[in-house]
Amino acid sequence: MKRREAIHKTGWILKSAVFGPGLVTALQSCSSDVQTADQLLVFSTQQYQLAKALSDTILPRTNSPSASDVKVPEFMDLLLRDVLDKEATEHLLEGLSRFEDNCGSATGQSFIKLTPEERNNYLVAIDRMVMGKNYTDRIPFYYTFKKLCINIYFSTEEGIKQNLNYNPSPGAFHGDVKMETNDLIEVGNET
Repeated sequence: MKRREAIHKTGWILKSAVFGPGLVTALQSCSSDVQTADQLLVFSTQQYQLAKALSDTILPRTNSPSASDVKVPEFMDLLLRDVLDKEATEHLLEGLSRFEDNCGSATGQSFIKLTPEERNNYLVAIDRMVMGKNYTDRIPFYYTFKKLCINIYFSTEEGIKQNLNYNPSPGAFHGDVKMETNDLIEVGNET
């Protein structure tokens, strides 16, 4: 199966708020199809810059790469073209626009022009209002964007290698494992 065909067949996953292992597999297989920022497929330059600023605020560079370091915005652009249907693509792009308008109303500036600290503070307030709730019908843009951003990030080689240990299962069962401060989460085989 070709990469784009595989990612297209998992496109229905993106319409829900819960992204499963199928999306991660599809994203891993299409990393070579990701464009660069100067070859945008769906995003306008401003939409790309906003998606980049937003994803880098959600997943900033620390001792591991940031969202833009592993091309999360470029993956989103590819998903908009190859996976999401027209309605879902328009919904995401409209969500970006509303997010920017709301930020301008709340802060007096574009999200892109805020300092990293101001961006973080703005998202912390939104995160408290939106995340951790169960949505049955209308899912807020920020909720969907953050979940998509995190799933794309952890589908990349750098995102996995820098943040997760791979411990294949089955293996010996260790039910009560003590975690130290610097331990990474271990991920086993999933079916």
